[in-house]
Amino acid sequence: MNDNRKISLKVLGSGTSTGVPLVGCSCPVCTSADPRDRRDRCGFYVSLDGFGIQIDVSPDFRNQALRHSLPRVDAVIVTHAHADHCLGLDDIRRYNTIQNCEIPLWAREGTLNSLKRIFGYVFECPPSQVGMYRPRLAANALPVFPEAAQIGPFLVRALPVPHGPVESVAVELAADSRRIVLCSDCSAFTPELQALAREADIFVLDGLRDRPHAAHLTVDDARAALAKSNCRIGRFVHIGHDISHAELLGRCADTPRIKPTFDGEELEI
Repeated sequence: MNDNRKISLKVLGSGTSTGVPLVGCSCPVCTSADPRDRRDRCGFYVSLDGFGIQIDVSPDFRNQALRHSLPRVDAVIVTHAHADHCLGLDDIRRYNTIQNCEIPLWAREGTLNSLKRIFGYVFECPPSQVGMYRPRLAANALPVFPEAAQIGPFLVRALPVPHGPVESVAVELAADSRRIVLCSDCSAFTPELQALAREADIFVLDGLRDRPHAAHLTVDDARAALAKSNCRIGRFVHIGHDISHAELLGRCADTPRIKPTFDGEELEI
């Protein structure tokens, strides 16, 4: 392990697909003055030695990039093609300009096919779009666990996980014997996911609300899974407007290593 190199995880968005506050909602969380109760759609930025990977690109990505002064995006990983995880992809084009290069995009083959359909002007540019300002992305099929891909300094593995009627992936990023596991959309803590996350340095897991949901874990499900993984730092994410950050922290008072994340939280290992 190289203790002089720090892997940084920046949480760009901690919220569910609607974001928080919800449009037209006047509940206590949506009208809260606590900045931690303002939850953009999910996204993460992981960096090491100046190499930055963007994991999921939500509709809020442009504002997230501005708010957090993201210096560069050297690769993009999309976990699945739901709107709240991919509709900010067009804004990657600014990083093509900054870096003067094509940027690799990694996703499972089925997700790539969906992205090519949604963003046809990016991947199969029609003659009318030639010369227009659009993202320049090199599509790469993300190998499925236990296979891995070397993306910059990170060894990356993707594990399919149930997400209601469809699948997403949990993403493991490893370097210098340190591991981050990100799983923002998940409806079951499978034995395979438990094995992947076991003793991770950071494990971030879906924890939507208290009421059951067909496509997401509850807060208590997430807390139990994070504890069972024996991770060093555990965070739950994809949080709705049902519970305030302060209330969630109170419920996690007996587990200081496991708590809700929030927009802008930065963790280093």
